[in-house]
Amino acid sequence: MSLVLTGRNEARLDETAAQIRRADPQATVETVCADLSTESGVSALLDHVGNRPVEVLVNNAGFGSYGPFAKADPSREADEVAVDVSAVVALARSMLPGMLTRGSGGILNVASTIAFQPAPYQAVYGASKAFVLSFSQALWAEARGAGVAVTALCPGPTRTGFVDALQADVGHTTIYRQLAEPESVIEAGLRALDKGQPVVIPGIRNRLLAASGRFMPRSWLTLVSARMLAPADTASGPPIEVHNEIVIHATAARVWDLLTDVDGWPSWYRACQWVRRSEAASDSDQPASFLWKAHPLVLRSTVVAAQRPHAFAFVADARGLHAHRSFTFHAAPDGASTVVVSHETQVGLLPWLGRAVLAPRLRAANQAMLADLARAAGHGVTT
Repeated sequence: MSLVLTGRNEARLDETAAQIRRADPQATVETVCADLSTESGVSALLDHVGNRPVEVLVNNAGFGSYGPFAKADPSREADEVAVDVSAVVALARSMLPGMLTRGSGGILNVASTIAFQPAPYQAVYGASKAFVLSFSQALWAEARGAGVAVTALCPGPTRTGFVDALQADVGHTTIYRQLAEPESVIEAGLRALDKGQPVVIPGIRNRLLAASGRFMPRSWLTLVSARMLAPADTASGPPIEVHNEIVIHATAARVWDLLTDVDGWPSWYRACQWVRRSEAASDSDQPASFLWKAHPLVLRSTVVAAQRPHAFAFVADARGLHAHRSFTFHAAPDGASTVVVSHETQVGLLPWLGRAVLAPRLRAANQAMLADLARAAGHGVTT
């Protein structure tokens, strides 16, 4: 096909055209340097094309922004809507009638996997791509009977100039940590257009992410998206904190020895299925690391405090969860018993999303652990 290429950067545009001509000397390539965020830029492109029939329109121009919307540059956000939405509509409206008249042709609109859920910290970009997805699906239904294909290509983050153009550090986010190569994305889009598919999502991971929104409430989906896109300095939300106490009829040394022997937890702690020590502790100054399973979670833990017989603390990590658990030991007034105080703090995606459900369950689970400890050490009464 003969090509008409447009872009704002004239040097890059000319270099792209030169690469195509080197690859295929027979190719006819024209360039139009235009800013599609302006009406004059869109008009310049349409004037250049004129009345010539366009067989395929690829609406690939676009850019994004990143950060809290309240701090965004208003002019940049307006340009983003103009390029990602208004130009897509204007170019499709100009090219589609001729395709319908001829009974052939296609429009490939580049949307994104971000179109399938709200996108905190990329609010305008996510909403723009949601528009492109919905717009493309509607045009697909209108045009398919006339032999014209309309496809929305919804890739995940791809190694193009897009991430650099965000003008922000997004490498720490779950979304932008890995970038796909562009070749497979291009191939998937053109193949889907040939087949007349309304939507194509390249990559299994991207398809799973896009489909996951169907199985959770919209509010949960938005919070998950916020977590995956959150800036590095954004707080992860308030922690869950649980405090419990128990009086155990045994000496503090006896209770401390029992609790700190993590290898022996499965023998008395009913929720603990197994413990695998990954780093031996030579003394209290060399914390031990261990894996253990309680209920459905496998936790990677490290002892961070071990002062016999006064205190014991460890941290535990699992996917979406970071916990800090501390125990302190005090002599009871009767002189023969020990007051054990347990305090746990949890932060992460799971505590943030499931706070209302997890907090009471965590309190009950910690009470059960203390009750098991009391039975193993002597006789205990929860207070």
